[in-house]
Amino acid sequence: MSTRRLVLLLPVAALVGILAVQPGCESAPVEGHRVGNVCPDISGQDADGKVIRLSDYRGKAVLVNFWGTWCPPCRTLLPHERQMVERKYKDRPFVLLGVAQDSADTLKEFQKDFPMPWPNIVDGTRLIARQWNVEAVPSGLLVNHRGVIRNRWLDGINPDEAWAAVDAAVQEAEKAR
Repeated sequence: MSTRRLVLLLPVAALVGILAVQPGCESAPVEGHRVGNVCPDISGQDADGKVIRLSDYRGKAVLVNFWGTWCPPCRTLLPHERQMVERKYKDRPFVLLGVAQDSADTLKEFQKDFPMPWPNIVDGTRLIARQWNVEAVPSGLLVNHRGVIRNRWLDGINPDEAWAAVDAAVQEAEKAR
């Protein structure tokens, strides 16, 4: 390339760079499974056959929790999750959305002894878990009020880290109201 062409192209390249970082010029996140992507809809039926969709909770921070009734760490987390849902985040823009790695019958029986005041999708065939490359439970995704993935914990979950991230996402959702 000649020096003359390079000199002519530099101002154009600089202008494009300046425009690309101006507020409002950011491109919308693409749909996908990575942090920063718009989360593809997650849907399925609960133990009673009612259809549940992640997209129904737009406007709220959603912690998608992959778990199983047979999983001791998952069961250990239930009282804390119940406290977060019923107390700390009650009447705030937050939803805990379970994706249970169990059959509908197993989940229904489990909920008789361990009621959960949040929706749970039955994923007994692990179809949703496989789509998200979930290798261990508990695992999770945090989706913000705009439907964008903020965090992924897909090979086990650190509850302290997850709830700190949830708190930030809920505060973000409250500011957007």
